[in-house]
Amino acid sequence: MDININIVTTQFNELGEKNIIKSNSEGTLYQKKDHKYIIYKQIEDGEEITTSLKIEENQVTIKRFGALNSTLRFKVGHSDISNYLTPQGAFVIENHTKELDIFEGENISIYIDYDIKIMDMFTGRNVINIEITEKN
Repeated sequence: MDININIVTTQFNELGEKNIIKSNSEGTLYQKKDHKYIIYKQIEDGEEITTSLKIEENQVTIKRFGALNSTLRFKVGHSDISNYLTPQGAFVIENHTKELDIFEGENISIYIDYDIKIMDMFTGRNVINIEITEKN
């Protein structure tokens, strides 16, 4: 199914400063066994990145391929450590999911609230709101 994906990420750094990132993409939704998969492409800094969201009953996994390579898993109460590969180098990311809400009806809404630490460079909190609607 062809879909629209609207993502709003709110980042809070250790000083409480807020940064909001918005993106809109078109993609495809697949159902495979008990899981839904969403695939979409974006251009960042002139480079194409493919993103895959795997939606499970109580976990969401976001994988990015291309100029950036990363896998982030979100499950309430769990911490995840992953590598984030960029043209500037590799970073280790730790995330601890505080809240994950998945609403599935005519549309799909995902709310993720997590603490994030990128090596000794950044510590903060991110809130991601994902809205997935069928493309008309």
